Amino acid sequence: MKKCFWCYVLTLIFLSGSVCSNACAGEGKLNLYVAAGLKKPMDVVIENFRKENENIKVVANYASSGSLYAQIREGQPCDLYFSADWLYIEKIEKDQKLADGMKFLKDHEVLIVSKTGEGKVKSVKDLTKKGVALVIADPQAPNGAYAERALKNLGIWEEINAAGILKARPSTVHQVAIMVKEDQADAAIIFQSVAKGHKLKIVETISLDLTGEIIFAAAIIKGGNQKLAKEFYDFARRHIAVFIQYGWQPYE
Repeated sequence: MKKCFWCYVLTLIFLSGSVCSNACAGEGKLNLYVAAGLKKPMDVVIENFRKENENIKVVANYASSGSLYAQIREGQPCDLYFSADWLYIEKIEKDQKLADGMKFLKDHEVLIVSKTGEGKVKSVKDLTKKGVALVIADPQAPNGAYAERALKNLGIWEEINAAGILKARPSTVHQVAIMVKEDQADAAIIFQSVAKGHKLKIVETISLDLTGEIIFAAAIIKGGNQKLAKEFYDFARRHIAVFIQYGWQPYE
């Protein structure tokens, strides 16, 4: 009887383990770090992913790519990181934290104007005019770094700074877009995708010869939930039409 009793107990443990493995399938938590410029389409993709994977919790952290990279370097929990610059994927690889890196989307920088700025700024050459108020993102945000590089390559960066035309350098591209949308500045240089997402007036597309290739990329982080990170990335790739609607092009 004693032997049979323990056989019964072991059988219960085995059965409960099988039930748990089935019930818990698909469960998990994804720590997702996303460049602020991707917020609108990524919110849509996350919502669709949650509908198909009800047992998975997606925790999204939106900020500038540089700020997110700093958090990853410091050891904050991250499974999947979407950056607005391939440079940060290379940095993660140097830090030996990269499990896999993928080039995801392409974009351009554009010159946008506010209602007040429409009469002042018709092209980037007008950014040196007296009385123009320009905003670009902080250089820690790739958008700000690309904009600064373009103005330097045009040979007008020093003139803009000397004349006090550059009024602010917000930490994210969305903050720049909101400033122009609310008529707090005459003009800004931001991603085409963000400009379209905020329905802002584009007066000029900045050549890639001035900014360099603009690549939005993804990194699966070592030590995180790599399997779930890959599943979400593949899901985002399958729903790339959402990003195209906001002005990106797929990287091929």
